[in-house]
Amino acid sequence: MNRMTTFKRAVLSAAMLSSAALLGGQAQADAPIDTYDRLLPLEGGSNFRDLGGYTGANGKMVVKGLLFRSGAPSSLTDADIAYLDQFDFEAVVDLRSSEELDLYPNRWATESSDIDYRSVDYSIVALAGNDAEAMEEMREMASRMDMMYRNFPTMLKPQLTLLFDSLLSEDGPVMYNCSAGQDRTGVASGIVLTLLGVDREVILQDYLLSTQYRRPVIERGNVDLAEKAKTNAFAAMMLEAGATEEEPVANPLYMEDGTPFLHFAFEEIEEEWGSVEAYAEQELGVDEQDIAVLRAKYLR
Repeated sequence: MNRMTTFKRAVLSAAMLSSAALLGGQAQADAPIDTYDRLLPLEGGSNFRDLGGYTGANGKMVVKGLLFRSGAPSSLTDADIAYLDQFDFEAVVDLRSSEELDLYPNRWATESSDIDYRSVDYSIVALAGNDAEAMEEMREMASRMDMMYRNFPTMLKPQLTLLFDSLLSEDGPVMYNCSAGQDRTGVASGIVLTLLGVDREVILQDYLLSTQYRRPVIERGNVDLAEKAKTNAFAAMMLEAGATEEEPVANPLYMEDGTPFLHFAFEEIEEEWGSVEAYAEQELGVDEQDIAVLRAKYLR
């Protein structure tokens, strides 16, 4: 399997597997950051959490109430939306494909005139291919998490570029998500926290929290995949791949030897680009000056 084919399979596999700091500014002064430690108390949320509180560059802390990561927020209740409105979110960056957005739309962000909702318009099905061979290779990719994560730095370039554009341009809270908030969102968080100077071991521990904070039943919502498969090719591929509605808890995010899957994304970056900083500059257009801006904005 060549590198581009592997890359395309990784896109689909990611979606299948995923189906005490100071406040930074007056805009967040009324945000209810004292109502949670890390995971936000949402009735219809899954893995919606704050990245604040970690120690970054020069001993400064990541600001609480500004950086959030999440699974697809498609099941939020009216009470959840009212709660989130108190944060005055400025941007939501959705890492999912058009087919995923069709299945599980984000009505909170898309129906708000105050939130800049951003996503990359791409077809996960077109990238992966529709034939039987493509499906078999997708299953192989899903069983080789190290391979999938090694492909993320290339696969996620458009989405990560969009994310960093938002992080650099917005002054208020930003949230980014994929379907489960663990694979694509986990890699994005790893890169963001690395550029903020957070220790690698802390980053890996944050990544592993997704197993504890995910709520697969909430993520699935009440979507009838069989019905959706009539018009949504990704839903059809999910059914073909054996997607069920019986996963009560999330699967662990590490290999049999205990190595977190995220380790392989970092390993790929360091082998191919030398460092996360070099990768960010060469592939995402985030240079030293931009990193300084990020640290001034998100560290205190």
